[in-house]
Amino acid sequence: MLSLDFINIGAGFIAKAFLLLFLVFYSVFALILFRQVQLMTRAIPTAVSPFLKFIAIIHIGVSIALLFIMIQLF
Repeated sequence: MLSLDFINIGAGFIAKAFLLLFLVFYSVFALILFRQVQLMTRAIPTAVSPFLKFIAIIHIGVSIALLFIMIQLF
């Protein structure tokens, strides 16, 4: 008889896998956002530029930290 145990993976596993995939894409988005901030501050330098770069770096750190925390809990 053919065993179909892989079909019964459960809703919890699917939710965790979706969240993990979302956090991977979110981390990539944070990196792209940082690159865009770099290009913007190079093209149009303002007094707020260092603050925007700082916020973008914090955003990358938080997104990667959340990804690592989720991987640890998975």
